[in-house]
Amino acid sequence: MQNINKIKNLINSEYAYLMAEHDNWSLLSGPKNTELVAHALRVILHAGDVKRNEVEWLAVVDCQNEEGAWGGESDNPTSAPWASAFLALMLIRGNVVLKNKNIAKAIEKSIDFFIKDQKADGRWVDPAWADLDTTSHPVSFFNVVLAIGEPKWKKKVLKSWQAGLKFITDNQNPDGSWVDKDFHPTGVETTAHLVQDSVIVALCFPDRKEVAPHQEELKNVCNKGMEKLLSFQAKDGSYDSENMDHTMDSTRSLIIISKVLRAEKKCGPAIEKAMDWINEYKCQPAGWPDFPGMKVNLERTCDGLDVLMKYLAWREKDWKPAGRRWGYVTGIPSFKGLKKPSKKQLAVAKA
Repeated sequence: MQNINKIKNLINSEYAYLMAEHDNWSLLSGPKNTELVAHALRVILHAGDVKRNEVEWLAVVDCQNEEGAWGGESDNPTSAPWASAFLALMLIRGNVVLKNKNIAKAIEKSIDFFIKDQKADGRWVDPAWADLDTTSHPVSFFNVVLAIGEPKWKKKVLKSWQAGLKFITDNQNPDGSWVDKDFHPTGVETTAHLVQDSVIVALCFPDRKEVAPHQEELKNVCNKGMEKLLSFQAKDGSYDSENMDHTMDSTRSLIIISKVLRAEKKCGPAIEKAMDWINEYKCQPAGWPDFPGMKVNLERTCDGLDVLMKYLAWREKDWKPAGRRWGYVTGIPSFKGLKKPSKKQLAVAKA
């Protein structure tokens, strides 16, 4: 079992490193890959550091295109649904804290975009991603719209959310996985994404029996996904041939599944083994790589911080702190004990 104090110290040191790399992920210093921006904002959100970084959220609003989406790069007007949904998700979650009218307008534009962009069978399409994985992100964005419960927005997205959820559940394989043969054909990342980003929240809403009446069916979908994720894990704790990204995704997925399904004892050994592997193969002195032995990847470093903070929530007795880390439970997530990086820490981390 992980030492909580060591995890907290690691979060603080890695957060200082991320802040030292500010110019490499922030829109304030110029155009960026929007997926990386979303990853960084998620870390700031979970660290409880949103107010101090409000300008980062406003910079996302500034590069939103007219139809309500974003490109894969922030200076690209071509809409990219997967990354757009990730950014919209960060906007709506951040605005729980900021309550900024301009951000609220941007969120509504995104809602309208995704409703209009959805295909007749419930999917969303992005040339850079498989349809199943692409669909998981607008569904995840709408999850939080529904969880926050703004009546006008909730009414607007409900049918679209239900159609997206149905597309995902209808395409689960009998063994519990989701696989796209041309996109991560092992199915590890896609399975991890779809359970945590799309399906599990349907078991969390206060009014879940109204918005998603097939509760037992959805619970079965999540159980099968959980069992498949457990079977995917290698003996050393990693996933998908020592893929750091997919190991982190699978760990996070098991964290939220196990808390909602009350399966902590069943999933605990796999989560702990994965956390051991993730921390063993992180870069020194800071950051995480895509694969062991490779150089630091900033997006992976964001994932590392995210999984550390979600792990701490998993260690709580109540399931709600973990649910709050995904935005599926109302309230503002925070990392108790976050230390604002000093100028000296930033200089050392940057060096």
